[in-house]
Amino acid sequence: MPNVESTLLFKWFNEVWNNGDESAIEKLFDENGIAHGITASDSPPGPEGFKTFYKSFNEQFSNVRVQVIEAVREDDFETAHCQVNAVERKSGKKVAFSGMCMARIHNGKIAEAWNNFDFLEMHQQLGHTLVSP
Repeated sequence: MPNVESTLLFKWFNEVWNNGDESAIEKLFDENGIAHGITASDSPPGPEGFKTFYKSFNEQFSNVRVQVIEAVREDDFETAHCQVNAVERKSGKKVAFSGMCMARIHNGKIAEAWNNFDFLEMHQQLGHTLVSP
């Protein structure tokens, strides 16, 4: 296993989310990159499409911290197991949930990412209830 801090995903979560550096999206996300699982299917590719999710999440939450717990690298793929902590701006409630991100790396940037974060856990911590169909 690689040293977690040597992975592009660690750099991504640290610079973009922990440091709140929106300009790092341009540096680390491919111009045609796709972020499955967190962007709408009709979002434009690349940094602009990701920034829609980024801005929306940051409008709803403050003090966002993403800890990369483990990371695996093989060839041009990296996978990271993460713990997310944040505070909902509206209520002041803290949330903590985990997730996984697998990314295909091309020319030192994220070309495609598959995200699976436990947003259900996040919503339950905020007191939201599920409606059965």
